[in-house]
Parts: sequence; C-alpha cells; structure tokens
Amino acid sequence: MHGARSTGSRWSTLIAFEGIPSRRNVDSLLAEVENLVVQRTEDRKAFRAIIECIQNLERHAVPNLPARFSLSGRVVKGEPRFCIRSLNPIRDAELNDVADWIAQYEELQEMVMGAMEEGVLDWRQLYRNWLARGERTPRGGAGLGWVSMARMALQPPSIRMVESAGKPNLFFSVEVACGS
Repeated sequence: MHGARSTGSRWSTLIAFEGIPSRRNVDSLLAEVENLVVQRTEDRKAFRAIIECIQNLERHAVPNLPARFSLSGRVVKGEPRFCIRSLNPIRDAELNDVADWIAQYEELQEMVMGAMEEGVLDWRQLYRNWLARGERTPRGGAGLGWVSMARMALQPPSIRMVESAGKPNLFFSVEVACGS
C-alpha cells in the first residue's frame, strides 16, 4: 500500500473527494487512486472495485450537486484492505426507480450472503441467473456491476438511501482486500 500507513485495524483516510462528479473530476480522482493503489498485481482487485465505485458515482449522481467519495485503508494480518464509500444526491425523476432497484439489490444480497455462508457460490451461475431476470437498474443496466463488486468484496456491499442536507442520497460502502 503505497503512500499511506495503516496500523492495526484502524482505518486511515487515503483519498477523500467532495465535489461535482464531472468527467474531469472523475478522471483526476481515478488517476490519484491508480497512483496510490496499483503497486502490485494483488492490488488490481481492489483497484477494479474502486473503479466500479467511481463509475457508479459518475453515472448516478445529480450532475450539478456535490457528491462524496472516500477511500480508506488498513492492514489486517499483513494484508492491505480498502473501504470504499460514496454518497451522492439522487435525481428527483429517479427516486422511485432507485428505491425499486435497492429492493432488487436486497434480494440479490440475500442470495449472495446465503451462498457465501454455505460456501457454494458459483459466480458465473449468479451472473446468468441475474441476467435471466430481465430487470434493469434505473439507468438501464442489469446490475452486474454490483455482482462484480460483491465478487471482490469481503462481504456484500452496502447500498441504501439516506437523507443528507434535506435530500435523498444514495450511500454505498464496500470493503475489499488485495490478496484474497
């Protein structure tokens, strides 16, 4: 983990962004993350998860309202771990769609958690099953970004709507480890 030191199980903030999720800001954020995280082959797993989170932030944020992104790190038993969090306002026209998508996500999360606990999670089959449902996210996707993220995560990502500054926001959090 280049550029930051983590001690024990305490999280250290590595990167924090609060601003308009413009193409320029997102590109700058991605460059900063790449310089920090991608030092070894093992780090690429975490970097892929971070890219997915940043892309989601760009795709789903209200264009002219500030969004937040943070990357924290720590070392557990010699292994770097990262916690990725984002918070962004939800477009008014998409509120109902986002609520529906979160309900779909909860079903997917339960399915993944059950399979993880049983130790029999077949990711390819999960992709196929999820695509076969034919349901789409508010922006027209199939929700496979979440499945990819869950595959890299130590436990299923957390997604929920929260009130912040008197407006509904989408909160996202995931923890990933480099080597596992």
